[in-house]
Amino acid sequence: MLDLSEFVTLNNETLVTDSRRVAKHFKRAHKNVLRAFDAMECTTEFNRLNFEPRDFTDSRGKQQREIWMTKDGFIFLVMGFTGSEAAKIKEAYITAFNTMADQLTRIQNTLWRQMLDLERRDANSQSWASFGSKCMLERKRDKPLLENERSLLQDRIQPSLLN
Repeated sequence: MLDLSEFVTLNNETLVTDSRRVAKHFKRAHKNVLRAFDAMECTTEFNRLNFEPRDFTDSRGKQQREIWMTKDGFIFLVMGFTGSEAAKIKEAYITAFNTMADQLTRIQNTLWRQMLDLERRDANSQSWASFGSKCMLERKRDKPLLENERSLLQDRIQPSLLN
């Protein structure tokens, strides 16, 4: 399992890393990591949300540029890297993505089974309502409960990518 703990630091409740840590891990010159950052073709909005240029004082006392980045910024940057360390990160990212997709599929299947069960109960309730007044009263009582349950399930089934 890939341990990315050497990259991470906490900055105002956000986990970040920086271009110097990335350079060290990938055994690259910091100037080459900055060059890779400068060559990225992400949107202005993505750049604004995930990267922050900063200055640091190097061992000679000179001000130098570095880039702080979020997890998403880090992944975007290193997806363009090559070599065994970059391959490990890419594989770990793909594995994590596939694991999450499997979990979401299991959740989705469970929700669909619940929805099918609800539809079966609703159809059964409608059928019985046609047999007489007592059944009609039961249907009037059941219908709002079933509709509420349907609405809740539909909200959970519909995935949201905005969170």
